[in-house]
Amino acid sequence: MIRSVLIILFIFFYSSDVFACSCAFAWNDSFSRTIKNSEFVALVKIISFDKYLDQDILGHHGKMPYSMTVEIIKKYKGKEQRKKIKILGDNGMLCRPYLSSFKINSYYLVSPNALGNSANTAYDFFSCRTEYLNVDIDSNVALGNYSLIRNQIDLNKFENKVKNGDWDILLLSLILSSIILLLLFMQRNIKRKTNSSSD
Repeated sequence: MIRSVLIILFIFFYSSDVFACSCAFAWNDSFSRTIKNSEFVALVKIISFDKYLDQDILGHHGKMPYSMTVEIIKKYKGKEQRKKIKILGDNGMLCRPYLSSFKINSYYLVSPNALGNSANTAYDFFSCRTEYLNVDIDSNVALGNYSLIRNQIDLNKFENKVKNGDWDILLLSLILSSIILLLLFMQRNIKRKTNSSSD
């Protein structure tokens, strides 16, 4: 039983994000985990869709956007200096999400990946990680898979977590450690009872 718990914990903390595009261990995915190693995190507003795919995408009505321009409202992390950047979506053959889930004039917390090193590089998202969250700008709250214990976060709290570290992982680690210690204690007591009854 202890071995099983340790294996589960090992998978939880050290699982690989992806094998090809199968998105293995997607249950261990969250925005807070993504931004931990991200080079760029920002609050953005979708300005326009710029390019569309030529082919139809099953389940989507109309032309599928392939490229969008976003305005950087607030940068939390990174060296990007532009006010507007391009983000590319999937073309049907890449491990990127389609851009149809984004809405013009809507706000998002994003952690996109730079596609090059130049000053005018475009960005993309990777399908196997949570790299963006919807933002309700009126209530100043980001909604979605922020962490394993949060599905929304106030933007002021988010900024504080980016600057000072996110304690959600520590809290979850403490809970899991307590469960392991409890299981070890229970197993020890069961062994003692078994040994005393056999005497």
